[in-house]
Amino acid sequence: MRKRHLVLAGDSIFDNDEYIPGEAGVIAQLRTTLPDGCTATKIAVDGHCVRHIYEQISALPDGATDLVVSVGGNDALTHSSLLEKVMHPDDLAGLLTEPLAGFRAEYRGMLDAVLRTGLKPFVCTIYTDIPFKDPIWRQFVPIALDAFNAIIREEAQGRKIEVLPLHQVCTEPGDFADFSPIEPSNQGGQKIVDHIVDRVLRT
Repeated sequence: MRKRHLVLAGDSIFDNDEYIPGEAGVIAQLRTTLPDGCTATKIAVDGHCVRHIYEQISALPDGATDLVVSVGGNDALTHSSLLEKVMHPDDLAGLLTEPLAGFRAEYRGMLDAVLRTGLKPFVCTIYTDIPFKDPIWRQFVPIALDAFNAIIREEAQGRKIEVLPLHQVCTEPGDFADFSPIEPSNQGGQKIVDHIVDRVLRT
């Protein structure tokens, strides 16, 4: 197997250390899971959105071979106030029309920038089984995130970029941090890492 240098870009899905004190974060888990001769660097930053990826990839490390991007959840969260207007799942389509159009445009531009790096690109879906305490959020957030994920898949597949389906990887309450339910726990982080290693290293 040739040596690989994986770079993790995006948000707190990869930059989750402060949410799991005393335990290994995703980047540490990835470095210990990768086979000998492979390495990993994190340029992801907690709180970042799609528009921040340009800044992140402007500082790629030397020798990088693969770029894994997990971003979009914070973009979706900026529209969380819309949940106050939802009375039925059918209400979401109309409310999300404008936010989704904006997200598609931003995500499309970001993917084109990722391709220009020349690295082997991978993008992640947003996980949807988040154990929110609020029953309204538990009911409607997954539906909304499915719509954002559809855009991620469509735009990535149109550019022949492989999609890593984190919404199918983190599906149990224990996969999410106690400190903040939108961040991966140590358990969830290892699941993400195992999936990345399996999918990236097979290419």
